[in-house]
Amino acid sequence: MLRGLKKKQAILKTIEKNPGTRFSDIHKMTGFGHGVVSHHLSMLEKEGSIRINRDKRNIRVFQSSLDPSNDNIIISIRKETCKKILAFLLDANSANFVQIYSAIKKSPGTTSSTLKKLVELEVLIIIHGFPKKYAIKDEVRTRELFNSLSVSQTDEFKDRFADTFSYL
Repeated sequence: MLRGLKKKQAILKTIEKNPGTRFSDIHKMTGFGHGVVSHHLSMLEKEGSIRINRDKRNIRVFQSSLDPSNDNIIISIRKETCKKILAFLLDANSANFVQIYSAIKKSPGTTSSTLKKLVELEVLIIIHGFPKKYAIKDEVRTRELFNSLSVSQTDEFKDRFADTFSYL
């Protein structure tokens, strides 16, 4: 019983330090088996200590005390290309595609698909004109989250690999 409690606490601590982390990363960071992590995540979710954001490709885990309206920003910050775009736009306020593409040094396809996804997630807005520009929808909240979150090297490596296939 005591061992189970310690594992549950270790998993919860991992989630608190890494909001929006993936199931597989919790498994790797804690060293616990998939079944153990799955069991404790289920228990923590039933208790209301965490909330799980499920999409087509990933399970992202957040502590329940975090505002769910921040999920898309947090998830974006955890992805390398998104993070580069957000960092650039936090400094530039708004920019067109060429400016963003030049600043983040990613392929045009990766830049385009990432911008499209950030607009879909409502993290960025489009300022219509010629050329159209992109800006952060909620700059204050994004800056606060950007400064308070640290992204692990594991996330950066995974997202570099994913960028190769422009998945976002």
